[in-house]
Amino acid sequence: MTTHRTPRRGPQRERPVESTTVTSLAAFLAEIEAIVQRFTPPGVDWYVSPWFRGHANVEWSLEPGWYRQAPPGRKKGDAWYSEHNLLLEFKLHAPRYLAALPATDWEWLFVMQHYGLPTRLLDWTESALLGLYFAVRDNRQDADAGVWALNPWWLNNRSLGRREIPWAGEAALDPWAPLAKRGRLRGGLPVAMRPVHGSPRIAAQKGVFTVHGRRRGALDALSRLRVDNGPGLCLLRVPGDAVADIRRQLAIAGVTETSVFQELDGLCREIRAGFFGL
Repeated sequence: MTTHRTPRRGPQRERPVESTTVTSLAAFLAEIEAIVQRFTPPGVDWYVSPWFRGHANVEWSLEPGWYRQAPPGRKKGDAWYSEHNLLLEFKLHAPRYLAALPATDWEWLFVMQHYGLPTRLLDWTESALLGLYFAVRDNRQDADAGVWALNPWWLNNRSLGRREIPWAGEAALDPWAPLAKRGRLRGGLPVAMRPVHGSPRIAAQKGVFTVHGRRRGALDALSRLRVDNGPGLCLLRVPGDAVADIRRQLAIAGVTETSVFQELDGLCREIRAGFFGL
C-alpha cells in the first residue's frame, strides 16, 4: 500500500477494509439504499448516486491495468516501454479496425481500455445492478465476489479539492491526461471522470471511470481511511455459495448478457448460457 498525504479534514486513521455481506438481490438493494443514505448529506432534497465496480474475486485490488504491469527496467531501451509509446503504437495500428477514429487522446484511451490494453483508467458503472452482474458473471464460486460502491464527489473533493465530476478533456483533468512524449504525470490521487459515450458499450453499461495518478494503491488506501463523516468507498461481499442464486435473480430481473453487452457476442453468450449453463 502506498502512503500518501491526505487533506487535513479532522481526525482520520487507517483501518482494515470493512465489508457487508449480501446473499440475495433483495439484500443487495437494501444495502445500496443504506449506502445512498450515508453518502447523502442530511437535510437536502436530492441524493448521491454512487458508482459501482464488480469484482469476481473480492480480494482483487482497485488498481488500473497499467499499474498491474511490471514497471520498465533500467537497461538500455527499456524506457521505450512507456505509456505514451503504448498509446502511439495503438494509434498507428488500430485505424483499419475502427469504423471511426477517436477525436482526442482521451477517446483513444477509452478505446484502448475497451479492448483490454492496460491504461490508468478503472471502469465503474452508475448502475448498482450492473456492478453486481459483473461481480457474479465470471465468479466460479471458488471465492467470494465483491461490489465496490464509490461516492465520486467525495473522491474528487480529496483529489481536486472540489465536489464536481469533470468530463474528459476539461482543464481540471490536465494533470491526469494521456501523456505526451517525455510527459510527466502530475496528478496524485485518482479522479472520478465522465467519458464521452462514443461507444455503444460504454453507453449500455452506464460507464464512468476513475483515472489514476502517481500514487499507486490510492483507492485501496482510501478504502481503509476512517473519516469523520464516514467512508466514501464501501465494499459489499457476495459469498461464493450465494453467487448462483444471485445470478438467477438478476436474470429474472432482466439483467442478462445482452443488457450489458448489446452486440452479437453478448447475444451468443446469453443463448449459450441458457442452453448449456455457464
